[in-house]
Amino acid sequence: MAFQNTKSTGGGLKDQFRNDVVTTNEMQLQLKQLATDVEFYELEPFEVMDIYRPNAENRINTPGVVKGRNVISEASNKPDEMKLYYPLNPNILQYPVVGDILVGMSYKSRRYYIASLQENLLNVNPNFREQFNQSGVGDLESISAKQQSIGVLNSGRKINDFKSGEYFKDDKSPRLIGSEGDTIIQGRFGQSIHLGSNQIAGKEESPNVKVVAGLQISEESLPLDKSSMYMTTKESVRYSEPTLTLGTQVGLNTDYSEPQIIFDSDRIILNAKLDDIGIFSQGDVHIKGNSVNIHNNEAVNIVTKSLVADTSAGVKKDITKKLNDVDGDTKLLPENILPMAESMKPHIAAINNGVISAASKILPPVIAPGTPNPLNLFGHLQDLRFFQNQLLEVKKFFKFEWLNKREWKTVSLNEVTEALGLNELDSLPEDNIVKWEEFFDDVDAAKAKVANIQAQAAAAAVSVAALNAAFDAIQGGGSSVELIVEALDAYEADPNNPPLDTTDIRDIISDGADAEDVKRYLDFGGSPQVRELLISSQKREQDAQKMSSMGIIADLINEGMNL
Repeated sequence: MAFQNTKSTGGGLKDQFRNDVVTTNEMQLQLKQLATDVEFYELEPFEVMDIYRPNAENRINTPGVVKGRNVISEASNKPDEMKLYYPLNPNILQYPVVGDILVGMSYKSRRYYIASLQENLLNVNPNFREQFNQSGVGDLESISAKQQSIGVLNSGRKINDFKSGEYFKDDKSPRLIGSEGDTIIQGRFGQSIHLGSNQIAGKEESPNVKVVAGLQISEESLPLDKSSMYMTTKESVRYSEPTLTLGTQVGLNTDYSEPQIIFDSDRIILNAKLDDIGIFSQGDVHIKGNSVNIHNNEAVNIVTKSLVADTSAGVKKDITKKLNDVDGDTKLLPENILPMAESMKPHIAAINNGVISAASKILPPVIAPGTPNPLNLFGHLQDLRFFQNQLLEVKKFFKFEWLNKREWKTVSLNEVTEALGLNELDSLPEDNIVKWEEFFDDVDAAKAKVANIQAQAAAAAVSVAALNAAFDAIQGGGSSVELIVEALDAYEADPNNPPLDTTDIRDIISDGADAEDVKRYLDFGGSPQVRELLISSQKREQDAQKMSSMGIIADLINEGMNL
């Protein structure tokens, strides 16, 4: 309500009740005593024409203070005639923006603003800003900086280019609609504090507080709103995902109407700067996510009557050493790889050595000069067949199909290398031994290199075996000198075959030895280098095959890193 305050200026005659003739000076004093100063206090809407802008020279030096002009009594006033308005309550303040229509008042020669005017209560931000310069009655000259000491924000702009601030944009946030008796505090950007109840559902004593940032519609909704904090008493709340689904899976009551507090957002962080965080419950504590990670500087203590670790639907990782510690030696691998490899190492070595040894013993001792012992030859052939069958089991072992990928553990890669015999590839040239670093840098390129080395070793083994077959045939009495020569020529014609000195056997043949002479020569241990080559080629092929396991292990290491 408007009011007037009459203030005397003082002065006048000492005796104001005199009734006689006065002089001119006395008359002036009498008139001065009767004079009054009338102050008229009034509420009037005004339009915000400029606001505090840190980088602007607009003579507004305090945030929250605005420059404006009354819509009625000061319509079309120029920028220099506009007044500063201060917030009546600076402790509870919505910062005005240019174009807002606020209610202003004066007190002791200073102007204040107390509230904004709204034409449509469905809008959070008044759409007056779509009709800038209402107090100028549409006259752009009224905000022109021409012949003014300073302009306002929109001086010199076209209507379509008018701004509400240096960076403020109206995001058209919806108005939150309350119920009977509610109290709502709502910001310009889709955030709100709602002090309400559930009386609309017949719950009389049902206070609730709902704080939302990112309101999407005219009522709060956990599934839709961006971030929310609810404190409810007698209200069943519809949870958002994943609580709605996962809560049911772990046994959480999702149809709950007793007092509860809900935090809901894309990410939630609890941080204690100096002291503890306590989570206590008379009921269960449910934690469920894609992964639950607990890191502690000192220890993790679990005190319970029963501890159940159910990894039946996934994997278990036991990290007892720091990964990649000690020159990158520690890796996460299936937990049974090291004990299985260690237990199989002597068995595998015995089989590999047995194959080589049996092959080397096929040249039999003789019963009498020139007469081989058939029983000795038969026994060694049986040994060779046995170990060759066992060698198939070794190859099956190195496919690692026996690994338990449900349980993983940090192990030393050096220990795994030693247990699998990967540090004993003596038969291979140095440039044919692929290093672990090559697998870690480019596993596919390393595997291709291994495959090439294996192909070369296998081809050489086939050539050596073919040559040995020719020697075996003549010792068995089923070949000829010509076939021996053809086998030697074919072997030496391939530059990829390991070098072999065949001078001795060729000299015998060139001296006119027939098949019986060559047989006798071989029976008595002639050309031992051919048998030695068979042994070394088999060993080389075995070592080359071992390197396949390095590729498999490299894949396992990558798999462990991604668990």
